[in-house]
Amino acid sequence: MADNALASLKGALRGALITRDDKDAFTAARSRGWNRDLNARANPLAFAVVSGVRDIVTTVNFCRSNKIPIAVRGKGAHSPYGMANDAVVIDLMKMTAVRVDPQKKLAYIQAGADGGDIDHETALHNLICITGSVSHTGFAGVALGGGLGHLSRWLGAVVDSIVGYEMVTAEGKVVRVDEATDPELFWGMRGNGASFGIVTEFVVRLRDMPNSGIIRSAPILWPVDKAKEVMTSWMERIGRADRKETETLQFVYMHSPDGHPVCGVVPLIVGETEAAAKATCDELAAFGGGALVRQDTQLPYTALQAALDGLLPFNQNYWDKGVFIDWDPRDGGAVSSIVNAAVKQWSEKPAFASKVSTFLIFMEVSGAVAKADPASTSFAARKGRLWCSCIISWPDDDVSQRAASKMWCNEFTAKLSRFHVTTYLNNAMPESEVEMLEVFPQDTMNRLRSLKQKVDPDNVFKMGAWQYEANM
Repeated sequence: MADNALASLKGALRGALITRDDKDAFTAARSRGWNRDLNARANPLAFAVVSGVRDIVTTVNFCRSNKIPIAVRGKGAHSPYGMANDAVVIDLMKMTAVRVDPQKKLAYIQAGADGGDIDHETALHNLICITGSVSHTGFAGVALGGGLGHLSRWLGAVVDSIVGYEMVTAEGKVVRVDEATDPELFWGMRGNGASFGIVTEFVVRLRDMPNSGIIRSAPILWPVDKAKEVMTSWMERIGRADRKETETLQFVYMHSPDGHPVCGVVPLIVGETEAAAKATCDELAAFGGGALVRQDTQLPYTALQAALDGLLPFNQNYWDKGVFIDWDPRDGGAVSSIVNAAVKQWSEKPAFASKVSTFLIFMEVSGAVAKADPASTSFAARKGRLWCSCIISWPDDDVSQRAASKMWCNEFTAKLSRFHVTTYLNNAMPESEVEMLEVFPQDTMNRLRSLKQKVDPDNVFKMGAWQYEANM
């Protein structure tokens, strides 16, 4: 790319264009991402730190005319599609405004905002927007892949609450997309949104938060040698047919602050009295002969949202992968197989794995996620009782540690393959068309590709879900 061409883009932007010639600033921009592994592997051409929508349009037009790949990232900078070799990264870190209309119960969310930005504004009105499970995760990255969070059993996927988008198209036009204006594009955006344009604003339907936003949550922990017994009891508990969707019980393998391996149940109980919520946690804490530590308490939902922030810090090496699974709760053999797979997987984690940021997480979904009309969105992860994720962080910039980390995550999904029903795009990490078909059924994939041909025939936005390079 000729220097004078980039200079012309720089002169046309109100924001900043950081090129490789600006070595210190470029290194700082490249290192801003959450995942150091991605930061090191991807070498963009430049970062366009845009001031607003017009800068995005200018950059899209420039890149299309000069056949330069485009990547997009927000303040969270988590997504593997947010950086790419020899691309111009459109950085939305300054576009983080969140405006709440409490009468209409709508939030207008700029695409650079993270979950914490949203929680901060919606909580003022005792309203809630479903976001990711870590407050420093960007909302757009979560939402464009469908979006799951702590309260998805109750609120569904993020896309189930999105009622409109403002976006910049491959032609550099600013459009509003909703069910009325363009139902097919609206369908595609709600599950594979990164492939069709650059969202600048989301319009999201909010829900009332009971008890002024106070929930019961925080881990109930056991020593890891109790994992088999406790996880079996937990699986029997979540298999009950009469449970409320406002109760979510997650299971996790992690390390205590002093580095010892532990397992735990993390309750999330919304809308109950303190006494009723505590009674549920008392039942959980009795598993395995009694918990080692109880941290469950009444706390603001926003505090839970931020609770994992310190456990998943920026500028560390990460890999994650997951699947949705299901089983017949009456089948004790199935329960034993899943529990044994989890216990074995945790025992096989690499010795170098970070004791702060390495987890096996079994998050309840189903509920509202499964009840939504599957034809209403391209998001296809509607089946399954549990979203099972393997997350590992490794300390050294070492290709062998990276390879071993990937292998450990792949082995986790392989162990659960008997119960695999679908995969969630945001942690599927697909590396081939075959793996992508585990995310989107063939009919959905065909429809998405037809839509792509219509709205972006020249593949201007090639760094979306069908770009596998970032996952390798």
